[in-house]
Amino acid sequence: MNFVKDDFAYYRRSFEQMYRSYFQRRMIVVGIALLIICAYLALIQEGFLLNLFLIAVLLVLFAWLYLRWQEVDQIIAEFEQENSEPIIYQIVEFEDYYAAKNKNGQQVRIKKNGNRNFPSANKTYTLMAGFKKAFFPKQPLFIFYYDMLENTYDEAYRIRRNGQTTFSKWSRYFSFRSFRASIGNGFRFILGNLFFLFLIYRLIRYLISLLRMFIQ
Repeated sequence: MNFVKDDFAYYRRSFEQMYRSYFQRRMIVVGIALLIICAYLALIQEGFLLNLFLIAVLLVLFAWLYLRWQEVDQIIAEFEQENSEPIIYQIVEFEDYYAAKNKNGQQVRIKKNGNRNFPSANKTYTLMAGFKKAFFPKQPLFIFYYDMLENTYDEAYRIRRNGQTTFSKWSRYFSFRSFRASIGNGFRFILGNLFFLFLIYRLIRYLISLLRMFIQ
């Protein structure tokens, strides 16, 4: 399809910026974490083996992010090739993400935050580029076509979106259902990210120790 080739040629730079920015932000965060641990190890010299282990893990993570950052051309080419015969997804809109499903049953969740819509050369379709709703996906970017006229809303989200008053907007955050869901999400987040939570705890502790040393 000629319009697919035209679309990807026209929007390639935007796709590249989205993909590279995603990994650049994470490389900066990992780099800052490495600097904090190295400074703590050099100045305070405690927890030598633990900090060496954390440095090794972060170096591996940084290298992995850098390798993914370099794959931008390959990733975009794969999406273009995949859509040589355009795959049209149907979107169901939820409160903070889109659930996109194609005719073959493949489904992916795309975060609303950071996604972009691009008008296609084929006026029937819109090209969306966004990031998968997952904590640490190997390949976070997802580019696909959809028909805006076929979008639907999740029923619960549609009711809240169309019928809520100011009172109901706030009261739903304090409902038993919302409270139970929050507890469940909290447990899943903690269990799924134990290492990163431990790392954050150590970094905060190191920063406090370094600040105290300089203040004194």
